[in-house]
Amino acid sequence: MDAWTLELRVSDLFLDAAIISVLLLVATLLRRYVSLFQRFLIPNSLIAGVIGLLVGAQVLDWIPFDAERMGTWVYHLLALMFICVGLYPSGNEHSRGAIHLGFMQVTVMLIQGIAGLSIALMAMATWVPDLNPATGVLLPLGYAMGPGIAYSIGQSWTSFGFEGAGSIGLTIAAVGFLVAYVFGMILINRALKAAGKEARLPEYIRTGVRAPEHVVEGARLTFSGAAVEPLTVHLALVGGIYLLTWMVAALLAEVLTMAGLEKEIPVLWSFHFIIANVLAIMTRKVFLRGQRGAWVDHGMMHRISGAFADYMIAASIMGISLVFAWRFVFPLLLMCVLGAWLTYLFLRWACRKLFSIYRDERFISMFAQMTGTIASGLALLRVTDPEYRSPVAQELVLSSGMAAGFGFPLLILINLPFTLFDGSMQGFLVLLGSMAAYLALLVGAWLVYGRRTSSS
Repeated sequence: MDAWTLELRVSDLFLDAAIISVLLLVATLLRRYVSLFQRFLIPNSLIAGVIGLLVGAQVLDWIPFDAERMGTWVYHLLALMFICVGLYPSGNEHSRGAIHLGFMQVTVMLIQGIAGLSIALMAMATWVPDLNPATGVLLPLGYAMGPGIAYSIGQSWTSFGFEGAGSIGLTIAAVGFLVAYVFGMILINRALKAAGKEARLPEYIRTGVRAPEHVVEGARLTFSGAAVEPLTVHLALVGGIYLLTWMVAALLAEVLTMAGLEKEIPVLWSFHFIIANVLAIMTRKVFLRGQRGAWVDHGMMHRISGAFADYMIAASIMGISLVFAWRFVFPLLLMCVLGAWLTYLFLRWACRKLFSIYRDERFISMFAQMTGTIASGLALLRVTDPEYRSPVAQELVLSSGMAAGFGFPLLILINLPFTLFDGSMQGFLVLLGSMAAYLALLVGAWLVYGRRTSSS
């Protein structure tokens, strides 16, 4: 059933929220006291999701939740996160390092997409004839773009006959998180050992719990509590924009229906997070200009988006279908291993070629981001740069905006086999060639930029 049409009872909604909340609390205790999680900086949301998967109906059947509903949580929380991001203030800051990292991100997406699709096509032609080739395209969605986008776009493909695509996307994303943190920490320890150092993180970073002397303020009160709770206003703003998102998407769906393009509607709904982001940016630029812009506290918005991210990651792990994962375990494993290896090789080569300082910081944080999320990259960066004194943290944030723009054509391309070729083999071959052509075009633009900046 489609995530945008799935009907929920109020009891299901609150029960799911309560279950995820309890699992996050359990995970917080485990991160506080279990050294293994501290050693690899495994985030609490990932721990919570794995516990939920184990105690859910697919394994131990101790807790009553539905994996399909968890996918619906991922779908909606993704749009809510993009609304928060759209309400952040935008700056005109840029740097040469950030632009290079932006080019690197999109290049990695295309490398992962080409590798994943090639493996899927070969697997289908040889030992797994019932494998849908689009499985390979889920590799960059799950690795480089994260569980929310992987599920949202994958779920839309069920309307074209690719059952379980959303769950497979979540599976790849889960593997990506493990690669980002476990292999990322191995790379960090290797780099520090070569430099004759060792990782010395503050205790609150390792355990995830701040002592009183390390407590910081995370938000400001921009409204009077005598009139309204400031958090209420911020949540209401996010909720209002999401309602508008739903209305705009429904209107566009009606337009597609009248134009005889009903088969494009699932693709439209899979991009609802982009509509949400655009509407949030418009709200900030049009209605929250001048003094009204101070009404939205950026610290408060960061806290809200962070909470959405924690719940989304936990739900994404709980939404994995072990049946689909096990059915295609070998091609999925091959794609994930090759994708991680190619990402490692390319980023290591690019960072050595482009940067003379903060080389390891850029390489390791980029590797974690392109297999996990930007939060993964920032978390591992703190091992070698606890106070974010290097420019790398800012570069990661700025480069993500650039990568979103350059990566958008890839999101359009990956739907072509379904929307234009009805899922035929010809469509996937066209997609493979299109990704290769876009990769060549992107690298060409990158080389031109590098020559101009080096001569300036």
